[in-house]
Amino acid sequence: MRRRLRVGLLAGAVLLFSGCANIPEESTPHAVRDNQPLVTEAAERPPTANLNAFDLVREFVKRSGNPEAAAMYLTERAKADWPADSKPYVVHDTFSTVPLSNDDQKESGEDQGGVEEGSVVVVLRVTQLGRLGPDNAFVPRIGTPEFKVDVVRENGQWRIDDPPDDVYVPYAYFKTSYRPVTVYYFDPDLRITVPDQRYVPAAPAAGLPDRVVKVLLSGPSDSLRRSVESPLEGISARTNVVPDTDGTLVVDLNPVGDKSKEQREKIAAQIVLSLQTVTSSRLRIKGDNQDLIPGHGDWRLSDIKQYDAATKPGSDQQGLIVSGGRLRDLRDGKPVPGPAGDGQYDVVSAAQSIDGEQLAVVTRSGGKLSLRVGRYGEQLQEIALDASSMSRPTWRVSTGDQEASEVWTVEDGNVVRVVRAGDETWRSVEVNASALNENFGDITHLRLSRDGTRAAIVTSRGWVVLAAVVRDKDSVSLSLPRTLSPTIIVNAVGVDWLNQHTLVVATGQPQMPVINLSLDGLTIDIYDPNNLQLPVRAVTAAPDRDVVVTDSAAVSRVSGLGQVWHRLQNGQGPSAIPFYPG
Repeated sequence: MRRRLRVGLLAGAVLLFSGCANIPEESTPHAVRDNQPLVTEAAERPPTANLNAFDLVREFVKRSGNPEAAAMYLTERAKADWPADSKPYVVHDTFSTVPLSNDDQKESGEDQGGVEEGSVVVVLRVTQLGRLGPDNAFVPRIGTPEFKVDVVRENGQWRIDDPPDDVYVPYAYFKTSYRPVTVYYFDPDLRITVPDQRYVPAAPAAGLPDRVVKVLLSGPSDSLRRSVESPLEGISARTNVVPDTDGTLVVDLNPVGDKSKEQREKIAAQIVLSLQTVTSSRLRIKGDNQDLIPGHGDWRLSDIKQYDAATKPGSDQQGLIVSGGRLRDLRDGKPVPGPAGDGQYDVVSAAQSIDGEQLAVVTRSGGKLSLRVGRYGEQLQEIALDASSMSRPTWRVSTGDQEASEVWTVEDGNVVRVVRAGDETWRSVEVNASALNENFGDITHLRLSRDGTRAAIVTSRGWVVLAAVVRDKDSVSLSLPRTLSPTIIVNAVGVDWLNQHTLVVATGQPQMPVINLSLDGLTIDIYDPNNLQLPVRAVTAAPDRDVVVTDSAAVSRVSGLGQVWHRLQNGQGPSAIPFYPG
């Protein structure tokens, strides 16, 4: 059984009870949860007639994702100052509107007896999930603010005279007001496309392509701005994205100037990929008022190169597993060739490069851990780390004909990368991870994305953290870490990349032992826990591969959400650590 939990609804059950505890006993609680079917409301529909002040504020909050609709709940004076077009905060679907408590009335000098006089103060209490930034990306931001909302009589109806200074939209209504879209940029080597999720107003639907192109041209989101490159930098749209007379959507760019054919192909890829979910029309991409690439007027998805191919393990790379101190094939449990499989090394954990050619193996000797790196099936060079703790390694993607030349691990709490030197030896270099301060806890697991631009992290606090990988001239750092769904995911024990868009997380939480998690933390999909022997101890995932976990009894795989877990016949038991290349 497939189960999808939206963040706003999942935590709502808890907030339903905790929120009611704060309602003054002398007041009448107003509905704290709305289970009515969601309907996309037309902007021109006025507020429900004859609402009391408390329900008016509730309806206002629900419709705040549509500035025109929300403005009709305000007095003429308030309309002039309300920041209708500001980026909204997204809040839990559970929120409350209650009167001032007696103590608050005395402290503020406000008297709720003013209802009869045509004014009332409504206390609005919300729980934040995050907000849209100026870049149209969702930024997690947890908080429980409350606001005193002045409501007055105007033309016989209650209207809001002093709304909150920002826009707050319940998640369920945010989904109807905003459309998630993915725009695409490139890794620093300009070889791999990198997705970047943003949100644009959903209505009017006919304008979606234009809004997506404007977001794309505005550049990467703040969290990725220093981690990716855009061949579109410095280019703008000459006109809005509109259909031609034959229905083809026209994207007209300026100035494209003297960009090479290869650069123009990458520009076309960015546009086609970014628009693939909002239109099925052909695209006519122009540069400086002529075909972007001479002789290639119209574009479809099939016309662009597969720039993400390097992020997907080949069909012959079906995964490995560490068990009993040896490295084995995931499918049949047989030891791999070379010292990592024949018992010369006491293997604790390992990683394989995406092309399958390189291995990084954590070994134990005399109570200390070391990292060994080299070619699959051969002797591996020992890196003198001598740590007491070391996370499972993770490889940076290689592109073109280059061999993988960089692998990361966390050594006694320090993030290090081991890089290939010019003489074919390997050396360790520390990564600047100062942004992950003590507030996040110690890093227990770290997985580089297969495009090399992000790191998914599990900390000792049980949180899942996403950080950008920033490569400057002389250093590499983890930047802008963000905790994903910290009120829901509180006991993560492992993480891996299902694809460039989605994480798979193993947790110690029985109700959600294995989940898919969006990179902004807003969407959680739960794998059916049937057939698992909890707790889950390890997880691995990769594009076009089964998700594989180790639980307290065995190693199991599942082909997708809603499917049944099957034990691997040669899974090697509850201490095994499975992994795919990457």
